[in-house]
Amino acid sequence: MSFRKITILVSALLISGILLLLLVPSSSKNAAVSNSGKNVFSEGFSSFSNILNLGSLSSSNEEEGLIPASLLRNETPDNLYWIAVATPRDAAETKAQHELREDWAALYGKIYSNKATRKEIDQYYTAQIKLQEDQLELLKIMEDRYPERLNDDSRRMILAGKELYAKKLKNVKDEYEKHINQK
Repeated sequence: MSFRKITILVSALLISGILLLLLVPSSSKNAAVSNSGKNVFSEGFSSFSNILNLGSLSSSNEEEGLIPASLLRNETPDNLYWIAVATPRDAAETKAQHELREDWAALYGKIYSNKATRKEIDQYYTAQIKLQEDQLELLKIMEDRYPERLNDDSRRMILAGKELYAKKLKNVKDEYEKHINQK
């Protein structure tokens, strides 16, 4: 695994911790468990999703969090986070998430083996850029629309998260440009 990929994975895990503190009630923060048996490609996504426990919280627990995941999901139904990262709510979402990750893994493999077409490179990186932008959007929504629900620590974590996702977004865009220039 390259240094850049490790950095991105570590950043994703750090952000997940930030979002955990913002979205999950304090009594259930230690209940997050990581999945085992997943491939390296999807591991970063699943870790993020498991820590947040989004989509698997009961409605009563969910409402105890600083900002309920259901509220954010209703406000941002087209956000790629809900499809690619959040814990699926049912079998159909689980299947869709698995298929999306498999598609991304296949494209990623083709890109790094220099077998991807320009269209495949565009498809992969367009999705990755959207994912990063959408995750940034969630942090901005929490900060802008729900300031009364945030304490100083939460605000600092959102700021740190926005900085990390901005860096991650830049890295994805830089990788995209590198691969396009190689074609």
